[in-house]
Amino acid sequence: MKYELIPEDYERNLYYVDWTDTLGLSEGYLPDKIFKRPKEIWCFVTNNENDTLGYYHGLSTPQTFCYFQTTDSIITLNFMIGLNILPENFEKDTTGTKEYFESNKEPVEFQPVKVNIKSDLRKEFVVELNEK
Repeated sequence: MKYELIPEDYERNLYYVDWTDTLGLSEGYLPDKIFKRPKEIWCFVTNNENDTLGYYHGLSTPQTFCYFQTTDSIITLNFMIGLNILPENFEKDTTGTKEYFESNKEPVEFQPVKVNIKSDLRKEFVVELNEK
């Protein structure tokens, strides 16, 4: 997965993390249909005290970014795979929807990624996420 930290407003310590989401490409979800797949990437941004600074945890329109605010130098990106609440494959056929959501309700969590805000802004990073 690729991600990048971008400053939004230095004076107010506002940033966002933007990631390239390739989840589902192997199942035929091309980039123009990437938001229609049944799962999506979520992100929680935390500090060294494990306080949540910002998060993306699924919306009606899936996103590939997460805003956060901090004065800390080191943050942690906690990526996970969770359910897309409005996937394309349930638009026409809802017979398996309840079972699918029940069997996939727990997100897949990955090892956290530590990032230095002072040195890693506006740089694209490629990481291989490893499941916890």
